[in-house]
Amino acid sequence: MSEFIGHLQDKIWLVIIICSATGYFIGAISFARFINYMVLKTTKISKFSEPVPHSDEIFESDLVSATLVTKKLGFRYGCMTSLLDMLKVALPTLFIKLTFAAHPFFLLTALFGIIGHNYPVYYRFVGGRGESPIIGALLIINWFGILIANAGATVLGFITGSVLVVRWGGYFILIFWFWYYFNDIFYVAFMVLANFFFYMAMGKDLMRFRELKVKKGINFTEEDVSEFILMGRSLGRALDKYSLYHFIKRWLNKKKKN
Repeated sequence: MSEFIGHLQDKIWLVIIICSATGYFIGAISFARFINYMVLKTTKISKFSEPVPHSDEIFESDLVSATLVTKKLGFRYGCMTSLLDMLKVALPTLFIKLTFAAHPFFLLTALFGIIGHNYPVYYRFVGGRGESPIIGALLIINWFGILIANAGATVLGFITGSVLVVRWGGYFILIFWFWYYFNDIFYVAFMVLANFFFYMAMGKDLMRFRELKVKKGINFTEEDVSEFILMGRSLGRALDKYSLYHFIKRWLNKKKKN
C-alpha cells in the first residue's frame, strides 16, 4: 500500500482526479434520504413546505438535507442526518490529508464533498445546501477557526441585527482567517469556493425570502427568522431587543414621532 501511495505521489494530475472524485462520490450520498427511508419506509421524500409568519404565503424549497429531516421527522433524526453529513466529508478529507501529507490535496476532497452533497449525481443533482459538509471539512482543516469565525459572526450579527449573519457570516469571515492563519492561496481558494457553492445552492431560497420581504412586504422579525431556520426564538428575540441596528432604528422612530 505504501509503495502504491509513493508511486502516486509523482502523478499529480492522477492524485487530483482521485481526491476530487473520492470527495464528490462520497459527498453525493444522501443521508437525508437514507434516514427518511429508515423511518418512513418509503423512498419518497416530501418537499420542504412551511407557512410564512404573518402571511398566507408558503415557503417551498427543493432542499433535501438535515434541515428537511428536522422539519419532517424531528430534532433527533435531523441531528443524526447532520452528523452523518459531516462525517461523509470529514473522514475522506482526513484520510487524504494523512495519506498525501506533502500537498493540500485534501482541500479538493473537502470541496468536492460539498459539491457532491449539493448536487448529487445519484439523485438528479437535487441535494442540500452544504452547511453540514462545510462544518465536517472545517473540523479537519482548522477546527478552532470555526470557533473564532462564529464568535466574529455573532458580534457582527448583534451589530447588524441579523440572525442570518450570526448563522452564516462565519463562513465568509473564514476566508480572511485562512488568509491570515495559513498564508496559503490554496486554503483561501477553498474557503472562497465553499462560500460560492453554499450560496449558489441557497440562491433560490434567498431569492424567495427577498421576494416575501421586499415585494410582498411581509415584516419578519428576527425572532420569526430565527425560529424558521431552527435556531430557536431566543436568539432572534435578543437581536430584536439588543442589537445595535434595532436600537438605532427604535431611537430614530422615537425621534421622528417626537
